[in-house]
This record gives sequence, C-alpha cells and structure tokens, in this order.
Amino acid sequence: MSQVVRAFRPVVDNDKCIRCGNCQTFCPEGTVLLTGEGVIHDYRYCTGCGICANECPVGAIEMVREGAG
Repeated sequence: MSQVVRAFRPVVDNDKCIRCGNCQTFCPEGTVLLTGEGVIHDYRYCTGCGICANECPVGAIEMVREGAG
C-alpha cells in the first residue's frame, strides 16, 4: 500500500458539527465516518482535498497544514 501525501488535513470541531453528513456524502475518497460523537477522518486515505470543509454548512471542518498542531 502506498502512503498518501497531502499538504493539508481536515480537523473537525465536533462541538460545532451538526452531524448533517455532507462531509461523508461528498468525500471522493470515502474517508469520513459519521458517528454519534461527530466526524472521524481516516487519515490513511485522506488526500486533503478540502471538499469536506467546503461542504460543511457550519464551518466545523478546518483544513490545517500537515504537521501543524
């Protein structure tokens, strides 16, 4: 298995998340899991495209430079 290389990764503020499922629906890689507690990203396969953050209606997903915080 090859390693995914990305410049940014999504970070979710689960307190802000309304669990609408847009991030899961629109993720082209299928790396988003919606749970009762919020959103979990499978970073092993996430390419950091930012579609999940763009589709979030409440801005609960922030794209953070890989390796930061």
